[in-house]
Amino acid sequence: MGRSSRSQANANRVRIVEVASGLFRAHGIEAVSISDIMNAAGMTQGGFYKHFASKDALAAEACELAFTKAAENWRRVAQDAADHGQDVSNAITAYYLASKPPQMTCPMVALATDVAKRAPGDLLRSAYNAGVRSLFDTFAELAMTNASRATTDRLRMLFVAMVGSNMLARSGNGEGWSASFKRSVVG
Repeated sequence: MGRSSRSQANANRVRIVEVASGLFRAHGIEAVSISDIMNAAGMTQGGFYKHFASKDALAAEACELAFTKAAENWRRVAQDAADHGQDVSNAITAYYLASKPPQMTCPMVALATDVAKRAPGDLLRSAYNAGVRSLFDTFAELAMTNASRATTDRLRMLFVAMVGSNMLARSGNGEGWSASFKRSVVG
């Protein structure tokens, strides 16, 4: 078998990061092996180290991708809400709290436990913290463009309520009490 072209190698790397991002959000970083990732990407395990120095390096990139995709989705939802004269912060909140497949779980919720075990300065912890800050900034920017001009303190409270209710609802597995937290936030 011949060597991959540079463009194919780049496409393979992107594929690995995308697959890892979904698997890590669905199962947790520690529960997913390099073999699991490479098999799901349709590649051999031996090719992993051609693309990444370590699983931790991949986890940091997969985390960054998850936050980037979340911000892109929020921008799309905000634009649609604005186009239809709807409250942007409510639209983002409703979208955020809507059921999604496990591989699309919010990275703040899905990766928090793995990140909490990491030392300050760890690649994953740094990527996660930058992602949370960036996602809040995106939320605040989008919500501030709304006619209501919500205060930053109110937006922080809504952001934290979104994440917390999502975590509780996820851990409650859709039971009535856990779903009630989501309903309280969407209001």
